[in-house]
Amino acid sequence: CPARVSTVMEMLETEGLLGRCVRVEVEILLKEYVELMKSSQKMTEDELKTLADKYDSVFLHPEFFTCACLAVGSVLQLVDKVMTSQLRNGFSVSRPPGHHAHADKMNGYCMFNHLAIAARYAQKQHGVKRVLIVDWDVHHGQGIQYIFEEDPSVLYFSVHRYEDGSFWPHLKESDSSSVGSGAGQGYNINLPWNKIGMEDGDYVTAFQQLLLPVAYEFQPQLVLVAAGFDSVIGDPKGEMRVSPQCFSILTHMLKGVAQGRLVLALEGGYNLQSIAEGVCASVSSLLGDPCPHLISPGAPSESALKSISKTISALYPFWKSLQTHKYFCFLRFLNVLCAEVKASSLITGLVYDQRMMLHHNMWDG
Repeated sequence: CPARVSTVMEMLETEGLLGRCVRVEVEILLKEYVELMKSSQKMTEDELKTLADKYDSVFLHPEFFTCACLAVGSVLQLVDKVMTSQLRNGFSVSRPPGHHAHADKMNGYCMFNHLAIAARYAQKQHGVKRVLIVDWDVHHGQGIQYIFEEDPSVLYFSVHRYEDGSFWPHLKESDSSSVGSGAGQGYNINLPWNKIGMEDGDYVTAFQQLLLPVAYEFQPQLVLVAAGFDSVIGDPKGEMRVSPQCFSILTHMLKGVAQGRLVLALEGGYNLQSIAEGVCASVSSLLGDPCPHLISPGAPSESALKSISKTISALYPFWKSLQTHKYFCFLRFLNVLCAEVKASSLITGLVYDQRMMLHHNMWDG
C-alpha cells in the first residue's frame, strides 16, 4: 500500500536521516508482456479484476503500470549513480515491489522485477561482469531465481521462511536443494527457515557462515538487495523476531563487498512501523553511522543451524570457501565487521516519488 512509502519517509525525516541523503529524481526507464501491462491503464475495474485473476496474488489499478515503471526507474537511477561514482550507495523507497515477478508474468503483487532488470542493466550499460543479489524479504523471491537460474554472472542469495514448503509461494524450488542449473549451478543459494521466530543471531550467522564467504569468492562488482522488512519483530505475516537494528549490521556487512557499491530496494512488509524502522536502520548504515548494539543477539537456534548446514552441503561442491574450516570463515567475518570505515567524499542517495503512491488495492475493502 502507498502508506508504506509515506510512513518510511516520515520516519527518515524524524530520525534526521533524510536530510543527509541526496534526493534522486525518478525517471521511467523502461515486448508483448510490457504492452499488456501498459494497456491496463485504460481498463475498467472489471477488466482489471479479470486480468489480475490470471496471476498468483496480484491486484491491479489504472496507475499500477506507471507506478511499476517508476519503481524500476528509481533502482536504475541509483545503479547509474553508484556505478559512475556519483553516489557511494543508495536506497530506493519504491512501490510496488518486484522480486516475485517472472520474466513474462506478474506474481505476488509484483509487475516488473526491479532487481533482475537492474542487474541486466548494470551488465549492459556499465560493463559489470558479476552481480550479487541478496534477498532478505521473508518470502522467497522466486522470480529472481527463475530469471537467473542458468546464469553464472548473477549470484542470488535468499533467506526466507519456508516451513518445508507450507509457506507461500509453496515451491519445492525454494528449498536449499535448488542451486541453479546448467552453467548457473552453484549460483543460486536458498536458505529456507523451517520455523518461525528466527532472531538476530540466526540472520547474522547466516551472513557470516554462508553468504559472506561465497560473496568474497564470487567477487561481485555490484550488490543489489531486495530489502523486505517482513521478518522484523511485529510483522503479522512474517512472524519472525529480527530487530530493526539487525538490518543495520547486515547492511554494514554487505558494504564490505563490491567496494561498497550497494543498492537497496524496498520490497515487502506488513507492519508500517516495522518497515520504517528497518529502512531507517539500513539507511543509517549506508550513511556510515556506527552499527547499534543488538539488545539480545543470542546464539543461532538449532533450527537455523540445521538450515545453514543443509544449504552449505548443497553448495559445498561449487565454492572453495565452503570447503575450508569454519574458523577461516569466522575470521573473515570478524575482519569485515571490525574494519574501520574509510572516509569517502561520496554520499548516499535516496530515491522515491509521490507518483508511486497513486495505486491502491481496490479490493481490500
